Amino acid sequence: MSRHFFLYDKNIFFAEGVRSVVADLAAHEDDCAFSRLDQFSQLINTLRQPKQKDELRWILCDVDSLPDERFNALYTIKEYYCRENQQLVILLGENNISLFFALHSLLPEASWLLKNESLDNFFKFIESADAMVAKKIFFSRSLINYTRQKWLARDFNNSISSDDWWLMEEIFKGKTLSQISSEQKIDVRRLSRCKRGLMKKLNVKNNVELFNIFKCIVATPCV
Repeated sequence: MSRHFFLYDKNIFFAEGVRSVVADLAAHEDDCAFSRLDQFSQLINTLRQPKQKDELRWILCDVDSLPDERFNALYTIKEYYCRENQQLVILLGENNISLFFALHSLLPEASWLLKNESLDNFFKFIESADAMVAKKIFFSRSLINYTRQKWLARDFNNSISSDDWWLMEEIFKGKTLSQISSEQKIDVRRLSRCKRGLMKKLNVKNNVELFNIFKCIVATPCV
């Protein structure tokens, strides 16, 4: 069965690295192909493609390369992702590892790869594509260690949830809590509690610091 790797990542250096890893894999096997997706629409179209007989698709998606409203973009991915003959891999940079639990709650059927893994761990992750026929979910070694540390420390209270992330995006658009409350029909007191909890998690004291932290978490990579 052939394997086709699709990569959506705006960082050309990382993209060339993935291309090289797939090329090394193809040197031992004749059934591997690589395609780079430049636009979010191409990613969605790839997810929507009907399955091809005897082809397994690995679709690697970088969180930092998603459109500005990334929360909505992830819901769009969730809507079109079908696991049959597909394996979605979400790529995380170190700057957004704190969002891992929020992201995983949105896409529990995806696999996860930290982009700064060692070359050896990265190659082993890609090489494991052969096990996709069992519809397994994969986590890169560093993410396994990160999750284990959180479990052992019982540190989930400081993890950013999907609700936290959504609220950050709304605030980052310049909306007040009253505006968000009116638009979403949510009690403003509940939003205020969520915001205070979020600021405590991020150890920030005002909106300026919150904006700066959020910009770092969802920073767009330089190309």
